[in-house]
Amino acid sequence: MLNRLKLVWENPRYRLRMVVYGAALFMTCCQLFFSQLVYISSLLHAEPWRLWTGHWVHLGAWHWGLNVIALVLLPEIFFQASSRVFLFLWFALPILISLLFSFFMPTLSLYAGLSGVLHGLYLVMALNAISSKNANERFMGWIVVFGVCLKVGCELYSGNSQTAKLIGAPVILQAHQYGVGLGFILWLFILVWGRMRHSLP
Repeated sequence: MLNRLKLVWENPRYRLRMVVYGAALFMTCCQLFFSQLVYISSLLHAEPWRLWTGHWVHLGAWHWGLNVIALVLLPEIFFQASSRVFLFLWFALPILISLLFSFFMPTLSLYAGLSGVLHGLYLVMALNAISSKNANERFMGWIVVFGVCLKVGCELYSGNSQTAKLIGAPVILQAHQYGVGLGFILWLFILVWGRMRHSLP
């Protein structure tokens, strides 16, 4: 049994699946403590964990469901994606997006949802896929990069998002923009860091 689990864990696709499903389960459990975890700007100094956890809780079932579906699709789209990169982004993106909220949007009193983080995750995974040796992976990478950029561009132009009707609450489009911008910066950091590690004796 242990050997079988080890073999599953050593497969990048299954390892990412397990990590992503674990993150989705964790996020679902966080929902039970919504009021203690949601991003509330006036409480950040006293309760700094909200910088992270505000992105892991949701405003309702539809909001949660849409984000969970988008999250668990990651390992099905990017077969060779790194679980380490995912975990790095899972913890780095929420706090960085929240800090941008605090600095550039001080009037934003409350925020909840994973959509900003998801935009960053998808962009980084897609950019990494473009350099893959697998042709299908590269093709999917280009499709996702184009799709993410088109979506954010259309939202920036129109000033609204169609998902607002589904979740029954306004969508903070800046979260998507910050997620994409930070995702690109973090991807450059991961790229440079990886090359530095390979160049070391």
